[in-house]
Amino acid sequence: MTKRQRSHYQVLGVDPRVTSAEIKKAYRALVKSCHPDLGHNGQTHAQKKEMTEQMMRLNEAYETLMDKVKRSKYDVRMGIRTATLTYVQTSTLQDEDEAREIYLRTVFHPARQSIGKALTAYKKELHDLSLDIYDDQLLAQFEKYVDHLEEALREGSDSLAANPAPRTLDAAARMMRYSIAQAADGLDELRRFLQNFDYDHLSMAENLFRIALDLSRQAYKLIR
Repeated sequence: MTKRQRSHYQVLGVDPRVTSAEIKKAYRALVKSCHPDLGHNGQTHAQKKEMTEQMMRLNEAYETLMDKVKRSKYDVRMGIRTATLTYVQTSTLQDEDEAREIYLRTVFHPARQSIGKALTAYKKELHDLSLDIYDDQLLAQFEKYVDHLEEALREGSDSLAANPAPRTLDAAARMMRYSIAQAADGLDELRRFLQNFDYDHLSMAENLFRIALDLSRQAYKLIR
């Protein structure tokens, strides 16, 4: 590592002793503030390029530090801790192609399709609500949609967490988890709107859902 290059902990602005939950919180906060597609109008090409590069550094740091094995190896390489013997669960499927096919069919595609369908429905649900945001029936319908979206995100996240991806699909699975994280932040904005009826929450949710869908498309490209 060069003298000028910052460590993953420095990129996220956290101490090397932080928990995974604290890493996740720091990552989400930084993504909101510097994502090149999130409300940064009027920037020059150079500024947008810098923010894109910063997002890449954030994603690399998050990916490494949220994986226990990768974080342990990184800490050893950085001199943060002494090397210890780590046992890693390996797939019982010797045929990588078979492992890929099973993972895509039973985990990746179902999670991605369910979440994508729920996120895509947001525009229609928002349009229906905009007819009268104080109408009890329309509000009840919108709340039902929010609950459905939360269920889709939770099920997708749980499925990805419970089923480690084959080596060749690890990057796609990580990108899908990034997508879910952005969508979860958008869901939080919808919950806040239902508490105070501030339209800014709806706009923020729309931006976050757009980012989540873009990350989902990137995840799909990575399986090819």
